[in-house]
Amino acid sequence: MPSGDLTRSEADALWRRALASGDLNQIAYAARVATEAASQIDTSFRMTVCDKFWLPMAAIGDDLITASGIDPRNECPAGSLVLKGTSPIIDMMMDCRNTMVGVLVETAGLRWAFYVKNHRYRGAANKAIEGHVELRGIWDILNYYVIWPSWWLPIQAQPFSHAIFVWGLQTVLENMVSECAIRIQSGWLEFINNGLSLNPDVRAWFGTVLQALKRDGLSAKTFSRVLKTPVYVKRTNPFLDGSPLCIKTVRMETVGSVIKEITKPYGVDARMDLWLPGDPQPDRFANLDQPTYVFSTYDRSQIEGPTGTVIDSVVKQVVNLGGSLGGIFNTVVKQAPGMTGVFHAPALGVNFETPYAIMVCPDQVLQPDGTVVSDDSPVMEFEISDHSPEGWQHIIGGRSPKWLNDLMNAYFAWLIDSIMIVLGFVGVPSDLLAGFLNNSFLAFQLMQNYDLRDAVGPYHPAVERFYPTASAPYNVETVFAFINALYDARGYTAAKVTFRNGDNYALGRDIFKGGLLSIVYRQRKYMVTDYVENVMWRVNGRSVDVTVQVGDGRKDEPPLAAIQRLITGAFEALSVAMLSPQS
Repeated sequence: MPSGDLTRSEADALWRRALASGDLNQIAYAARVATEAASQIDTSFRMTVCDKFWLPMAAIGDDLITASGIDPRNECPAGSLVLKGTSPIIDMMMDCRNTMVGVLVETAGLRWAFYVKNHRYRGAANKAIEGHVELRGIWDILNYYVIWPSWWLPIQAQPFSHAIFVWGLQTVLENMVSECAIRIQSGWLEFINNGLSLNPDVRAWFGTVLQALKRDGLSAKTFSRVLKTPVYVKRTNPFLDGSPLCIKTVRMETVGSVIKEITKPYGVDARMDLWLPGDPQPDRFANLDQPTYVFSTYDRSQIEGPTGTVIDSVVKQVVNLGGSLGGIFNTVVKQAPGMTGVFHAPALGVNFETPYAIMVCPDQVLQPDGTVVSDDSPVMEFEISDHSPEGWQHIIGGRSPKWLNDLMNAYFAWLIDSIMIVLGFVGVPSDLLAGFLNNSFLAFQLMQNYDLRDAVGPYHPAVERFYPTASAPYNVETVFAFINALYDARGYTAAKVTFRNGDNYALGRDIFKGGLLSIVYRQRKYMVTDYVENVMWRVNGRSVDVTVQVGDGRKDEPPLAAIQRLITGAFEALSVAMLSPQS
């Protein structure tokens, strides 16, 4: 029996037998087995069906056929259940068409809160009837929070074209959620918004007040509960927020879509957890006393700044800018070990903290007798992909500068008029040659990466790449485009590793969703570091698995792209703040 399959009691019995035998080999083996058994976590699953107030209604036990789910980084968790057709729980699931039906999934200190998105009652002749339940995590509420340009004004009066968010990324995300939550949960301007929109249902004009009185009655706690139901935002001190600097303008987009857009290149994890009575309070200001969705953010990039304040956001951006410009500042700015596009500068106090967790991929060693032996590793599946460079010469453009096209058009118009005057002809339009030789000069710009050309040699097929643009080259924008193109063309390594939760490392104890984890492979000669991208769980009648995926196997974003977004966001924010006309 493999050592990982033994329970603690079985491992203890094996240890006692080994001690009694006095055999050092048996004692060493038993010691290892006992250690592994002691580090194992509880893998049993508990599933509970709840009503719209998250009060338990029934436990899902033997009626469950299979269950599975995913919990991706900065996206909505999803799951599915297959129930026996004879289960009374199916009636509860069918009620999802009328109200919210909640499902709690708990294991090993982890809790996922889902709601029933839809339920399908399936059957066929000579086949067992089943109930198929599609679940969505409560993170989904962020996909239904719409960011107004001016949340404090009525929907009928929005003078600013976009909402402006400027600060560390954690504070920006928390502000987005807070503005939506306080607008909806407090019923701010609800009377005006519904009245001026000619909503004939007068109850909706006072909807928040009526719901609060119906739920909690008229008491001292009613008002405080209203402001925290259903979402409470656990705030980061903005003056101590050293997460990446972010400038973003948003107009009527959902919080969920914005989070997925702006957090992808960074190690900031946005979570939405269900708080239940008996859990520790999220912070000292919460004072929660009923089920609440708690939104929180964590910076898991493990890049520490010199001051521990918001100033670090700016310092980190300067270091990233220096690193993204190639080898110009390589004496000061270094690439983080095992990570592409992530930089640190110890001389400036910007340090990269090596991840605590390191996973070793199993190696297969050919023994002298011809047998192949694999290392003992918790890794279930891994894929390390190395990609060849894609071109050492890059061309950007497609259009000549407007001033040059205008100059050529004016010249040809003058030339036609002059010829007509000399020859005495009339009636020939002066703009006859308008557009002639347009986009012919200064329409393209070329950059060669000599170091890459020397590295790949003369026979590499990937030689030249062209990037069409709608604007003319030879400007600052083209400089950014070239740097991004040179970065994208480099060879790179991507990793995707899956391992079982509880084997060596436990989720929520040693590693965290969205956190960093290093992967060592090929006889420990190479290392790649990436984020924990996904948590997957599956339950059936025979086994229970919680697996963790590190990395997504894709190319990292060019580091300069983040700087470019920051500059673009700053100009957009300035334009919005000055009420500039929208094109």
